[in-house]
Amino acid sequence: FPIHKFFIGRRSGVHKNVSMEYHALTSVMWWGRLFPITIQRMRFSLSQLHVCHPPTAYPKWDDAPSKSKCTDIMNNGDYHGVRGHVHEIYHEMTNRITSTGTKTFNDPMVPKLKLTRSEMTVTGLYLQHSSRPSEKVIFWIYGGAFLAGDSRGNLGIAEKMGMLCGADRDGEMRDIFIPDYRLVPEYHLDDAVHDVTLAYEYLIYERGILPENVTLLGISSGGGLVVLVLQALAKSRRAYEDGKIGSYVPMPAGGVLMCPFVDYTEPKGSMREYIKHDLIVNQAVYEEGIPYLEKVLGCHENRVRASPCYCDFYGLPPLCICVSQHEIVYDQTMLLAKRAEDHGVDVTVGVWKYMCHVFPMLCAFIPEGRASFKFMCDWIKDH
Repeated sequence: FPIHKFFIGRRSGVHKNVSMEYHALTSVMWWGRLFPITIQRMRFSLSQLHVCHPPTAYPKWDDAPSKSKCTDIMNNGDYHGVRGHVHEIYHEMTNRITSTGTKTFNDPMVPKLKLTRSEMTVTGLYLQHSSRPSEKVIFWIYGGAFLAGDSRGNLGIAEKMGMLCGADRDGEMRDIFIPDYRLVPEYHLDDAVHDVTLAYEYLIYERGILPENVTLLGISSGGGLVVLVLQALAKSRRAYEDGKIGSYVPMPAGGVLMCPFVDYTEPKGSMREYIKHDLIVNQAVYEEGIPYLEKVLGCHENRVRASPCYCDFYGLPPLCICVSQHEIVYDQTMLLAKRAEDHGVDVTVGVWKYMCHVFPMLCAFIPEGRASFKFMCDWIKDH
C-alpha cells in the first residue's frame, strides 16, 4: 500500500472518489484477468477465503463484544482459524417438508420422488460463540456462481458478521450455520436449492431455532439461493393454505443479499458491460462460468423459470440488498428489488459506486467494504 500510494496514488484508472486502498487493491488484482480460469482454480481460490479474514483482521476485537464470551467453552477455534467453537454437522433427516426446484420438485400435487440417504443428509459447519448457543442465528450461504465455494473457506468472514450482529443489541454474538450444498456441473441447480432448504429445516426442527430468530444471508449466487429458498417456503405455505399439503415451514426473519446473482438468462446489461473492469468476475471468469448456465438449465424458458428475479415474491419476508452500481449484477439486482417491492416486500437497498462484485467480502482491506458490512449488520440487528 505505501508503495502504491507513493508511485501511483489515484492514477490507477479507477474513479478518483474511491479510497486509496481500493486503488491499491485494483493495482494488485487487475492482473488476475491475464491467467486462465478453471473450475478447479475457482474452487481452490474460494476455499482459501479464510486467509483474507484471520481473527486479527477487521473487525478489530475492540469493536466486537467481549472476548471472554468466546473462551468459556472448550474451543477448537485455533484449529479452524476462528475465535469460536466449530461443530461439524452431519445429520440424516427423516422428512422433508418443503418442495423445491424447477426440475423435479416444482408441484406439491406431484408425488415426491424417493430421495436417497445422501440427499437427505445435512452437512456443514455451525460456529458457536459461547457455552450457551445464541437464540438468534445467521444462516450463511456462500457464493461461487454455483461452481465453487465451501463452508470452511467462509468461516472467518461469517464469524465476523456474527460478532458484529449482537442479538437485540445487547452484546450477544450470533451463532453462524454454514450448510454445504452440491455444485454445478456435477449436480443440478435444483440440488443446491434442495440442500439449502433441507438445511434450513434442520436448523428449525433439529436444532430448535425459532424461524423468527433466523436471518438468511447469501453471497452472489448464495444470494440467489436465499431468494429461491424463500420463494419455495412461500409457495409451500400457499399450498398448505389451499389444502394441498399438510404442513409448511415458517419463514425466517429476513434475507440479506450481498451482490446477488439472480438472473440466469442470457447475460445482458451490466453483466456484459462491467466484466471489462470488475476485479472479481473478469472476462476470464465470465467465459468459464457463464456457459454452464445453458448446459445445466437448458433452453431460455427453463432459465427464466429458474431465475429468482422472475419468480413470485408474494409472502416473502423483508430483504436487505447490498450492491455496487458498477458491478456485473447491478441490473438484475435492481430488477429483483423492484419486483419484490411491487409484490409488497419490504426491501432495503444499499448501493455503493465504483466497487467490484462482492466488495463487502474485501472488508479487511477497503473502507467501502467495512461500510457495507456495517450496513448489513445494522439491518440484521434491526430485523
